[in-house]
Amino acid sequence: MKRTRGIGRGAIALAAILTTLGLMATATACGYVAKVGVRAVARGAPAAAPFFARAIGLGLDIAVGEALSRTTGERKGNEAGLYGGTRDTGRCNKAKLVEFLLKPENSGKAKEWARVQGLDGVDEIPGFVRKLTPVVLRGDTLVKNHDFEKGKAVAFEALLEAGIAILVDQLGKPAVQCSCGNPLSTFDHDIGKTDVKFDDDNKKWPSYDSKKLTKVEPAPEDDPVEVYELVDIEKPNAGLERSPGSDGTGDKVLPTAPGDDSSPAVTVEVPDVTGKPVEEAVQILESAGFEAETIDEASDAATPGTVLGQLPAGGEQASTDVVVQLTLAAGTDPTTSPSQTGEPTGGSGLVGGTGDPNGTGEPGESGASGQTGEDGGPGADGGTSDSGAFFGGATGST
Repeated sequence: MKRTRGIGRGAIALAAILTTLGLMATATACGYVAKVGVRAVARGAPAAAPFFARAIGLGLDIAVGEALSRTTGERKGNEAGLYGGTRDTGRCNKAKLVEFLLKPENSGKAKEWARVQGLDGVDEIPGFVRKLTPVVLRGDTLVKNHDFEKGKAVAFEALLEAGIAILVDQLGKPAVQCSCGNPLSTFDHDIGKTDVKFDDDNKKWPSYDSKKLTKVEPAPEDDPVEVYELVDIEKPNAGLERSPGSDGTGDKVLPTAPGDDSSPAVTVEVPDVTGKPVEEAVQILESAGFEAETIDEASDAATPGTVLGQLPAGGEQASTDVVVQLTLAAGTDPTTSPSQTGEPTGGSGLVGGTGDPNGTGEPGESGASGQTGEDGGPGADGGTSDSGAFFGGATGST
């Protein structure tokens, strides 16, 4: 009996396993596909096993606001406005990159770095890097990244946060992560199959949205990028025209940001700027993608220039093409003062009389302090006036 019961349990267990495998096979047949694990790489966070130490100062990332994080979906590397830019050459130092790789003590890293980039050897690195162009990611971008572990370049799928500085090749494809020197290549999977993991120093950033990821497809090889049209990171409403291979110092300034016509406005949370100085408030709103206009309101309780209120209110969801109206404290005018009255023993100043219901006379004159108004003509309304008989004639002094 015990043996029979044991066989029964084994059969049940085997049946359960087979059932599970069958369900998995059915799920696959029905279109359920395993997700691709993607490691999140936050702006400014140290790489796990970088090709370069951050202390070398190869590159620096930069914070970008909602106004700049508009690129999502699959994009071509030659698309205007795909990337942002700054003329600060310290964001991505190509000369330091080459200098580091050509040092004898770094020959192992250089060989692996060249291999990943598809070069025939280390001696091709200077010419390859010379043609790369520094840009800044405008959106959270999927790439194939590479760490350096145990003498080898180890590939992993990565999501780079918007604001990370990179070098792109002549087809607009991400080639190097500037802050750590890691070589990059194209993400070979569908955006919808990603499973992004946040760990260690790569905490989930506030602007992360799993539905707003970017994947860059290289431009056709027979149609390389002739000029990069970048959104100016420091002035989001303007642009920069950058020649491939240049460092940004010779950029041509564009009066408007490239790609704005094809980049729809997005709905985001309006920052709460109530109580802040107007300069700071406008900067916060612009970094979130909004324009601002101001109106003044007299206030003796707040410093002039302080935001008393805003429309839409802070915390509301609004399209970035909405202009936020700010009400500013204007202070009181020190040149104005209440009207004075005459001496107690005289009549009231600036007082009119009672109109005659049968007349249409001229208004009576205002009396000086301590006097009553002069006679006017017959009144038309028969009413009283406390401001120099504006509505009809007055019966002058008593």
